[in-house]
Amino acid sequence: MKAIALAGVAFSLALSAAAFAAAPTYHVVDRIKVGNGGFDYATYDPATGRILIARTEYTTVIDTKTGKVSELKSASAGHMALPIPGTTLLLLPRGRGTIAIVDGATDKEVAEVKGGTNPDGAAYDPVSKLVFVMNHTSGDSTVVDPVAKKVVATIPIGGVLEFPVSDGAGKMFVNVEDKNELVAIDVKSMKVLGHYPMNGCEAPTGLTFVPGAKLVVSVCGQSGTAKFMSSETGAEVASIPIAMGADAVVYDAQRKNVLVPTRSGQLEVISVADPAHISVVQHVPTAVGSRTGMLDPTTGRVYMMSAKFGPPATAGGRAQALPDTFEVIVVAP
Repeated sequence: MKAIALAGVAFSLALSAAAFAAAPTYHVVDRIKVGNGGFDYATYDPATGRILIARTEYTTVIDTKTGKVSELKSASAGHMALPIPGTTLLLLPRGRGTIAIVDGATDKEVAEVKGGTNPDGAAYDPVSKLVFVMNHTSGDSTVVDPVAKKVVATIPIGGVLEFPVSDGAGKMFVNVEDKNELVAIDVKSMKVLGHYPMNGCEAPTGLTFVPGAKLVVSVCGQSGTAKFMSSETGAEVASIPIAMGADAVVYDAQRKNVLVPTRSGQLEVISVADPAHISVVQHVPTAVGSRTGMLDPTTGRVYMMSAKFGPPATAGGRAQALPDTFEVIVVAP
């Protein structure tokens, strides 16, 4: 009996040691100085190995192999610079009501089409080869053929729209910020398939997709919550507490981790290795205000914009970024 008990303890310790050894060790490995200006979403271009970060007057470009920083001047005033697979084109939703198409190789704007009111997030759909741009204020999606450089459809959705994501199998999903819901769109018929409430979620913004588990992951900045929703049924699979102020989320398929930058100054690492036991496995200190980021899937490194902040310009407003303090924080596994 005693031998059995001791064997059980030894086995438990071995399991604990294995779990501890497998725990992630994400940490800051670099801080890359970049130019001044506001920032929004970041993207990754697998064809060039470049991180693209939307800024006020340009797009910051970081070569992930060399660390070299450059700027695309023509890719200005966008909420993001979305690479179009198989081309050198980048699509930029601009808050002023237009959608620009820029050649990232020549740094020249090649087209600008009309969007809805305040085009914001956008996602490329590999099935239709179209880009679905979400108009934040008018509550509809402008669908663009980026190669033909024309608008092909407008889809009414309703509400304040944030980030979209494709499941790669015929559905596009989008967060509706003011209704705290997830909406699914059929990319073939270009019609809404369903509205799925996310109870306990306040102001969903960032969105990503976990293909193997068929999960759509929505981060809720004002409630400090990450919602894991079934892409097939729209049902909630898990609700995970995270730091406040999330605005973006990315999925690392190699390590099976969901990564959430937050305005409160930490990167949340959520393991989905076992979809039945989704959990936060590490809180990585970053910097206050570092709310968006993007993954280099070849290395697992996450690139997040940051700056030092001073007092708000007006009472009750947001803190203002200080000139010459902008940098990109790089976190590695």
